[in-house]
Amino acid sequence: MSTSSQTASPPTICYDEFDPPPLISSSAILGTGFFLFVLAMIWPPLVLLVGFVASLVVPYSYRVNDDGPSRRLMMQQFLENDPIAIKRSNAFPEDKVRLVSSFWKNPRGLLLHSIVMIPKDQPVKAVICFCHGYIDNPSYTKAPELSYLCHTGGLAIILVEYEGHGQSDGALGLVKDWDTLVEDAHSFFQETLADRFPGVTAFLMGESMGGAVAYTMIQKYPEPYRGVVLMCPMCKIADDMMPPDFVVNAFRMIAGPTGTATHVGYLPLAPSKGDLQKFSFKLDEKRRECVRHPAVFNRKPRLATAREMLDATKRITASLGDFDAPFLVQHGLSDRVTDPQLSQALYDEASSDDKTIRLYDGMWHALPGEPDDNIAKVYKDTIEWVTDRLGPKDSKKNQ
Repeated sequence: MSTSSQTASPPTICYDEFDPPPLISSSAILGTGFFLFVLAMIWPPLVLLVGFVASLVVPYSYRVNDDGPSRRLMMQQFLENDPIAIKRSNAFPEDKVRLVSSFWKNPRGLLLHSIVMIPKDQPVKAVICFCHGYIDNPSYTKAPELSYLCHTGGLAIILVEYEGHGQSDGALGLVKDWDTLVEDAHSFFQETLADRFPGVTAFLMGESMGGAVAYTMIQKYPEPYRGVVLMCPMCKIADDMMPPDFVVNAFRMIAGPTGTATHVGYLPLAPSKGDLQKFSFKLDEKRRECVRHPAVFNRKPRLATAREMLDATKRITASLGDFDAPFLVQHGLSDRVTDPQLSQALYDEASSDDKTIRLYDGMWHALPGEPDDNIAKVYKDTIEWVTDRLGPKDSKKNQ
């Protein structure tokens, strides 16, 4: 009886060049052509009407700063050449605070821009993990103000610009999934704390939409955060900014389910009342300074983003009584973007044994838009609250 052995041939490896898929498929073009043909058969002027509507919607919806690489290039040129950007950069106290800018890759392979600020002339008492607001570009708009916490309070600051914000990858202003945004920020904080500040006490801090991010994060991940500072948090979007309910419900239906951004959900057509930037900044000079940069998003919210923010605020409003983390909530009583009454409700209803509220007469939504004295007043309260929660063991451990 004879036997024979056969050696399996190795799999064939294909070395074809990678062919990126087209942005617009042939079927979409053919479908559009057929649609226009049908309109022309019904009534030829309909084609002109469609063209007119497209001439308004397409330029409004798609801009050259919508993708991350383009924003990064534009921001680099802006920071190097624009006189207002140079003025704002010169306002940063480099002699007192060291700022490190870098990019962090999230689990989906996207590059998210981050900054770390550390006081130069004193040991780090604690680390503030900062969650920024909607369409913010905090590495430019917040760094000079946040540096006050470093050189005055001895606090380090770490922050990451969410997907679709600032110089990070992703379509500008697009939030497809609230939980994914929260997970990204928490993962960055965890890695940075472990790598750069092992053993140092950490606090969360969130402003506006970032307040909702921080609220969600500390509820889900109470460790490693000692407490949370909520500045004008988005517990609920103010009624002045909301359209009628029937309009909200209609647009929610066409935006699609959570976690998605259909072609319609991508569009910046969410109904909203009022000018967000105008309502946010008290001083016009500071408003012009903070919104004049290439990463600005001065359109209506994208439908998918509006869906996620509305759903997040509904969950927060319904869970105020379950909030048990140590917290300080700070809110301007003249805020027309987020509702200061909801901050009061959070303080009243939260089950936390360690809760503090500070309400500020005459202050608006965006802290960088306030006079410098107001900024110092708010941040002094922040520093006091944080340092009061650091014991002797923390001080020794954090040095």
